[in-house]
Amino acid sequence: MRFPARLLVGTLLAAAPPLGVFAQPSGPVVLGVAAPLSGPSDILGRQAVAGATRAAGDAGATVVEADTGCTADGGRKAADDFIAAKASVAVGFLCAVALEAALPKLTEAGIPVIDVGVRAARILRQREKDGALVWRLAPGSTAEAEALARTVRERWSTAPFALVDDGTPFSRDLADNVRRLLEESGLRPALTETYRPAEEKQFPLARRIQQSGVTRVLFLGARSDVAIILRDAAELGLTIEAMGGESLLDAADAVPLAPGTTAVVSGFDVDWAPSETAPEDEGYARVARTGAEIAIGAARRATQEGRALPDVLNAETFVTTSGLVRFQGDGTTDVVPFRAYRWDGARFVAEPEG
Repeated sequence: MRFPARLLVGTLLAAAPPLGVFAQPSGPVVLGVAAPLSGPSDILGRQAVAGATRAAGDAGATVVEADTGCTADGGRKAADDFIAAKASVAVGFLCAVALEAALPKLTEAGIPVIDVGVRAARILRQREKDGALVWRLAPGSTAEAEALARTVRERWSTAPFALVDDGTPFSRDLADNVRRLLEESGLRPALTETYRPAEEKQFPLARRIQQSGVTRVLFLGARSDVAIILRDAAELGLTIEAMGGESLLDAADAVPLAPGTTAVVSGFDVDWAPSETAPEDEGYARVARTGAEIAIGAARRATQEGRALPDVLNAETFVTTSGLVRFQGDGTTDVVPFRAYRWDGARFVAEPEG
């Protein structure tokens, strides 16, 4: 994964100088890394561990790995392991259930957590309500809807467009949020449709779109379904300017995605040319590496200056391999900004910003 170069985050005009992670250590830093290392998400977990381990190696910190398995029991066990190892700070947690289970124990032990994968808003409510020691690098739960609505406004504000979803709870919720955000700015889709997913053919939907006269469509559904809809529309002689969200990054299916399809996504797994050897910052490795750099730098500064580690995380700007990072008052930051990528027939290519 290669993040866009412009990752200046939050307000960077802090009184204190930015904090680098490559200063000489003043004491041992034990970094807990929590990730699913078993089960269906183990590939992503290994990416996160690889990124955090590389940062720790560069900075001379010690890593304690914990397999959360994306379960509550796994989260609680990870917390116990970090407490037993006297970890200074924890990084990782790709699954909400594991993070929610671990947070009470880690907060009680005074071990801050830098979340790299969980987007759920309820995690921040734990921070606000219960004082949970959690800071988030992952995008927020509303980030995808906001990015899609923004892109529609920028590109289709003067032309009719359709909003099409597959009727699943996730897609329907995403569609409702996108529609609400668009209506707040005075835009309404000329056509809204819901289709049955996982069908071999989608000619009825393609015909309804054709009859409406709309040629710009925001699809909220699986990549395989969007590919079939665009194929069937093309057979009817209809060329659709298609846009979708992160589901367009699903694995390719038998029907290829039409070139020119735009995906508005957070940047995971799309910013490199395909090859036999994936880059060292593949997938979650980059954001976990950034989280580990912040964690190690904050822990060292807290020790050197006799400050509480949470205060350092709240107040300072950090120099990382992803750029300058500063957390906002609610513990969030925007290290993984959403942007548009265009499918060229082989891969998604980042479109020029602006």
